[in-house]
Amino acid sequence: MNDLYVALVAGVIAVFSTVVGSFAGGATSLIMFPLILMFAVGNYMDAFTANKIGTLFMTIAASQIHSQKNKVNLKLFVTLLIFGLIGTAIGTYIIQYQLDENLFKQILSACLIGMGVYLFFAKNKGVHARKHREIGVLVLIIAALFSTFINILNGIFGGTGMFLTLFFVLFLKTTFIESMIYTMPVYAIINVFQTSYLAYTTDIFGRYPLLALTMACCGLLGGMIGTNLQYLKGNVWVKRVAVLVMIVIGVKTFIG
Repeated sequence: MNDLYVALVAGVIAVFSTVVGSFAGGATSLIMFPLILMFAVGNYMDAFTANKIGTLFMTIAASQIHSQKNKVNLKLFVTLLIFGLIGTAIGTYIIQYQLDENLFKQILSACLIGMGVYLFFAKNKGVHARKHREIGVLVLIIAALFSTFINILNGIFGGTGMFLTLFFVLFLKTTFIESMIYTMPVYAIINVFQTSYLAYTTDIFGRYPLLALTMACCGLLGGMIGTNLQYLKGNVWVKRVAVLVMIVIGVKTFIG
């Protein structure tokens, strides 16, 4: 296909996906990657890398906005980041060997549907401010284990930021928007390393420079729009969209 056509189609997909993902708190790659693979870039690794470029710049834009409004617990942030990098490195290594990811996707889809249904009925979860769980040694250990596991899946097919958001909402008792100050910067840093490695191995900037530039610009734009919409609409609407995204993507992923 013509390079300009590919870049335009991928750009439209990237804006839509990053607006939804940055607003809902994750699952961007689960929306963007299959659409790019289907309508723009036919090669699996090229599509995955293009998707990661868009996601990287979305998380950078979102992190910059959230950092002006909230503060993080440094110990928790560093724990999530270090073990997230380890998990992502394992997943990225695995994907190069053409692993059949269907089992992982089915587990992921079941979790998304289950969490979506649970949050639909748990009306106050993630919406109203509650007393947060204290960050002690046990919480840090649980966070490390969770971040490692979920980021192995992130390395394989991406889009697992939603689970980190849910970790904060359900386990640490934050609101959806409060959780973003961790989700977005953690994945911004993780994506820097993963995207750099993928870009190097696929040489996407050398072979498809227009596509790579388009994904970066559209990721920034989508991240800015989605994050500002969060603060405009509030936790109730963020939760509604997150629940919808989880159920729709969960069903779509499960049925293939």
